[in-house]
Amino acid sequence: MRKTKEEAKRTRQALLNAAEHLFIEKGLSRTTHNDIAQRAGVTRGALNWHFAEGKLDIFSALLERKRQMPERLAEHMACCERSIACPAATMRRILIGDLQELTHDAQLQRILLICTQHCEFAGEFAWVRTQLDASVDRFLEIVGDTLERAQAQDEIRLADSLTTTQGARLIYIHLKGLVEEWIHRREMFDLEHNAELLVDSILRSVILWQQPRELHAPAE
Repeated sequence: MRKTKEEAKRTRQALLNAAEHLFIEKGLSRTTHNDIAQRAGVTRGALNWHFAEGKLDIFSALLERKRQMPERLAEHMACCERSIACPAATMRRILIGDLQELTHDAQLQRILLICTQHCEFAGEFAWVRTQLDASVDRFLEIVGDTLERAQAQDEIRLADSLTTTQGARLIYIHLKGLVEEWIHRREMFDLEHNAELLVDSILRSVILWQQPRELHAPAE
């Protein structure tokens, strides 16, 4: 029985791996069930057994494998909600760490590539847009709250009379553009080694630090 379960697990992973690469090569809509089964080296029946709803189930499983960037950021940014001292500095550290982590996570890079270029969020896949929008809204809520608390602690003030809502949206827009550009054209800049510089540039467009520089990067 153990061998059967292990074989089933390997087959499922092979199907997911095949689909992940095919969705990048051909796009979600143009990839067929037969394409996935053939690339995985299994029968169409095996695909149907593991994923009764076909591509819908497969794509859902891929997203469960690696949470999308807004969802990951929202989860990590929740640390700012628990940070009593220096919430903006905590946010800065988390954003830098997430960008650096992305450069070492090839699977997350592929998922982001599928979702930013090869996925049509319509019809049976419309739920993907709903899921991503919810993650973005959560991220914006946390960033806005972080900026508000950082202002109250006199850690920062917002540039150009921005509201915390506007500031959160600008941070998200800049991060989204940065990540998507790097995913598609990595030769443009070294994300891993320039993450700190890039995050600081983004934050400078929104906030003005009111505390000494050494307080901007609190220890883990």
